[in-house]
Amino acid sequence: MTNIPIATEKRKLLIFEDEDSMQTILTEVLISDRFQVEFVSKEAIGETNSSEPELILLDHSTAPLSHAENLCEKIKSSFPTTPLIVLSAYPLNNFCNYANHMDLFIAKPFDLNHFLSSIESCLTKG
Repeated sequence: MTNIPIATEKRKLLIFEDEDSMQTILTEVLISDRFQVEFVSKEAIGETNSSEPELILLDHSTAPLSHAENLCEKIKSSFPTTPLIVLSAYPLNNFCNYANHMDLFIAKPFDLNHFLSSIESCLTKG
């Protein structure tokens, strides 16, 4: 019988999230044998010394304003080849200036199975 090696290295996810309750939920959902999760404050976007993650999640808890700094653009300038998923309770049309800097948008509240399959899909594309 031939033993097939099993991948044991965890996939690194970088999450820009400031809210403790959302960090707890995301940790419970994502921490497993497959994912290593690192949380970073949104204020640290562009200043993080994190090594290149395989995927980035941005929980955008406020509606973007037309004059506000484009957080997605700032993240992509630091990690240009890393897929970026934006989570928000605000509709996608509020993010029209961000659209070309995000790889996927997931509206809150979201189905956990859809959320996890979306992450897997972005990881396999990247």
